[in-house]
Amino acid sequence: MTGIDAHISSAHMVLSRDLNPHDTLFAGQGTSYMIECAFLAVQSFLRTPHIVCLGLDGLRFLHPVHKGDTIRVDSSIVHAGTSGIGVYITLSLLPDGPVAASCFVSFVHIDEATGRAVPHGVTLAELPPEMARRQKQYLAYKEMTRR
Repeated sequence: MTGIDAHISSAHMVLSRDLNPHDTLFAGQGTSYMIECAFLAVQSFLRTPHIVCLGLDGLRFLHPVHKGDTIRVDSSIVHAGTSGIGVYITLSLLPDGPVAASCFVSFVHIDEATGRAVPHGVTLAELPPEMARRQKQYLAYKEMTRR
């Protein structure tokens, strides 16, 4: 079965509770938003909640986010392996602000009873050029972590 990338997006207003001591978005909170959006994209793509986050690659904070800012988190599926799925995530300032953070998030489809990785049987349709470039970056990160 070929999965369809739903390009899940979410928006959040940055509140006082989301800040670090420098009054900018706490990295952990921003990352939580990114992982949640990626999870929802993979859940939609595979049509199952039986997935777990394996890790993040290439996380970069590129622009500060302040209290009162509204952010958008966008996800794109860039890789479908045998049991794993790779997602490219951006966190941007709204309405048309810069990308404040980006990363790749990897998930694994699991057997709920055993917690072990199992094949998901879903393939990814051909990607547009920009996402094909992101797929190459994702695979390069995965190759580096195998060593």
